[in-house]
Amino acid sequence: MTVTTQLNQRILLNIAGFVVALETSDETIAHRITDRYQQFLDAGAATAPHFTISIQAAPGALFVPIQPGNWVIESGYDNHLVTYRSYRERGQIDVRSGFGQLEMAPTADIENFLRVAYAWLCVHHNALLLHAGGLLRHADNCGYVFFGPSGAGKTTSTGLSTARGTILSDDLVIIRCHDGHCTLHGVPFRGELADAPRANQQAPLKGIFRLRQDAAHFVKPLPRTVAVAELAAASPFVVGNPHLNDQLIAVCHHIARHTPIQELHFKKDDGFWDAIDEYFTNLP
Repeated sequence: MTVTTQLNQRILLNIAGFVVALETSDETIAHRITDRYQQFLDAGAATAPHFTISIQAAPGALFVPIQPGNWVIESGYDNHLVTYRSYRERGQIDVRSGFGQLEMAPTADIENFLRVAYAWLCVHHNALLLHAGGLLRHADNCGYVFFGPSGAGKTTSTGLSTARGTILSDDLVIIRCHDGHCTLHGVPFRGELADAPRANQQAPLKGIFRLRQDAAHFVKPLPRTVAVAELAAASPFVVGNPHLNDQLIAVCHHIARHTPIQELHFKKDDGFWDAIDEYFTNLP
């Protein structure tokens, strides 16, 4: 895919310390990006961008036929190339050079492309973009993660926790580990809580909980091998790619070594926090 355009606007996004530069000559696209991701703009990034993406407006673009059913996002990684395609957007990133291109209809949304780009950045830098809800709890200024497949209760658990802290997301979070400690990072990506503020915050990660809806609240041990498999399964856009499997499993093992991962059984009220507190009180 070849894109040629005169670029005159450069937008720097900094999400969890990963910087992506977006360049476009289309003022409408640039305005939508800066408006939506204003909490994650970085006008003076101290380091060079991990990726630089040239964006070209393509009026009338339709790269995937629109049909009833689930939203279509096609992505892959092979031969140092990250590829992406959806209904009205198509892009690629050469990870060796750090440069990429994105074609999109003027009314299309860049968010799914960014999700794919950040999933790749994370797994290649010992971090994880996880399909999960995340909360910065005010009582201890620590981060908590609630994850599982669609329907497990990520939006429910985070929605029930709004009085206890700051929601970092109900759909995706980023976990980074350094020197034996893991940090939970907020992202601008949302699920059902689309209108919730996008909190550009981070916190020491205290616990990760695989959600199970039940008739009572309790925490159940989760063997580390199972925890690693569950984390990997909840890593969108990179799970199942044969060129990324080893890196993904290594990242999940690293997180599981440094952060408690347990199974949280819960019903639809915030009493599950009592079960969480009891678990940490009894933790050796």
